[in-house]
Amino acid sequence: MNKSFSEIRNDFEQFIEFGSAFDKPTREYLVFYLYYNITGEVFNEDKPQGDYFNYLHASLDRIFQNQNLKKATKNNQVLTNEIINDILKWVKRTDKKVKENNPYYHELHSFDSWSHKPTFLWKDSWYNLVNQLKEIYGRDELDVAFYIEKFKVLMPNAPSNVTDQKLADKQEYKSELDIIIDDLLAQWDALLTAKILKWQLKELIKEFEGFNTLIEKKLSEYIKLMGIVNPFAEEAGNYWDMSRGLWADTGFSVLEKYSELLEEEKGIKELADLLGQMREAEIELQEEIYEDVIIKKEWIKDETLKEEVGGIKSSNDLNTMLPSEAAYLADNDTSLAFYQKFADHSLLSFYYEGKRMVTSDRFNYYAVQKQKKKEKGPFILCIDTSGSMYGTPSQIAKVLVFAIMKMAADEQRKCYLINFSIGIKTINLTDIANSIDKIVEFLRMSFDGGTDVGPALSETLDVLQTNDYKDADVLMVSDFVMFKIREDLLEKIKREQYKGTQFHSLTLSDKANLEVLEAFDNSWAYDPERKDIIRLLANDLHNMDVN
Repeated sequence: MNKSFSEIRNDFEQFIEFGSAFDKPTREYLVFYLYYNITGEVFNEDKPQGDYFNYLHASLDRIFQNQNLKKATKNNQVLTNEIINDILKWVKRTDKKVKENNPYYHELHSFDSWSHKPTFLWKDSWYNLVNQLKEIYGRDELDVAFYIEKFKVLMPNAPSNVTDQKLADKQEYKSELDIIIDDLLAQWDALLTAKILKWQLKELIKEFEGFNTLIEKKLSEYIKLMGIVNPFAEEAGNYWDMSRGLWADTGFSVLEKYSELLEEEKGIKELADLLGQMREAEIELQEEIYEDVIIKKEWIKDETLKEEVGGIKSSNDLNTMLPSEAAYLADNDTSLAFYQKFADHSLLSFYYEGKRMVTSDRFNYYAVQKQKKKEKGPFILCIDTSGSMYGTPSQIAKVLVFAIMKMAADEQRKCYLINFSIGIKTINLTDIANSIDKIVEFLRMSFDGGTDVGPALSETLDVLQTNDYKDADVLMVSDFVMFKIREDLLEKIKREQYKGTQFHSLTLSDKANLEVLEAFDNSWAYDPERKDIIRLLANDLHNMDVN
């Protein structure tokens, strides 16, 4: 495919710039790693390090061993991008799930709190931490008793307030107490990180196995469908939809049967192709809006960034409380005052602040007119599935539907199927990915029941009022052994014909009600004794002035 570095990056810029998983360089690496492995191009970038990412990387390598992946994406840029996007969505979703469901969240929060606590605040609270760690870790993991003995000896000499802390921080070397605290935090961090990583890998294995199985099945059914519907390169990506899951009833054997029948019925295939030439694309003007972005950057203060002490405030945060406030607790007479101040959020506390960069954008918009082709005109297909169509007529009707389905898919044209007897059923033939089960059901069904054309024509006229089908033409396939059309429907048909819609009929019987056929612009009759009849109908259609 030979896309440039910038083109690949632009395709997945949203994930690279704003994805929540990993850091930006890792996300960028992930995009190019996926792209080059799927397309088979050379990729020699250094892999980011980390046990979690290494396992993710090894898991994703398994996806590229699937031969159907190479087969499906060969020369198919749309599908390649779709699959990469699905993998990136899975990575993002799994990373978020693993982080949010972390069973060690509270311990991690506690570690972050203690690791940012200045030494003087350890003086009166260190015992709470060692008791907490004794409950979590055995002596073979963390020798808490060692640290208890050290703290008992060293804590009396610890700084008692902010002023003492600042003087201690100015010393050239760390005190023995600070070294012991750093060592305890380092061991705690290592143990906690190992626990979290072990849990993350377990969850990643579980999530990946399910995802990999789904992607293998999706590729398998995609290859089968493309073999039937035609592998028409770029447009084939429209049938790939991971969010839809697997088809409940694929019925590939049924599709394969009608694909073979269509190859035998060359006339029907030609008829479908010529129907597709109706309402060919027209030129229209399209106005495209462009924008210029002016970016402004500035530093603002942010109290959530605890980079340095910014002053004193009132709060009930015990972690940032001034030591002088704790003195209230030393005496029963003043302790009530402490609790009152705590309840009123009036304890004197340090507040911290930092600075962060904020970016603001100003947009200038301008319009440019361009010529483009309108999409080819849609059409509505009405198929009679009543009992009188049983046998050869039903077979012809089904093969014609299959042919039109392929043509609509190949040309990306909207096509709406209405099959009717007493009632109606509808299928969107353009959206094969979501209509495959209904299509298979139609191809399998036995034609039976009476004939009532009214509901089918009512549905047709309603669909013609929608934006998608307002320029559609209509083809009805039936034996036309039916009662005449209601006057109100005839009037509506005439109004649509006046607006340019053409109503065509294909009769699969010699007993048709001629009064019904008078409502159609063009009517053809299928004679089973004449093997070339469909080809003759196709020739008639070809000679029509449909433009």
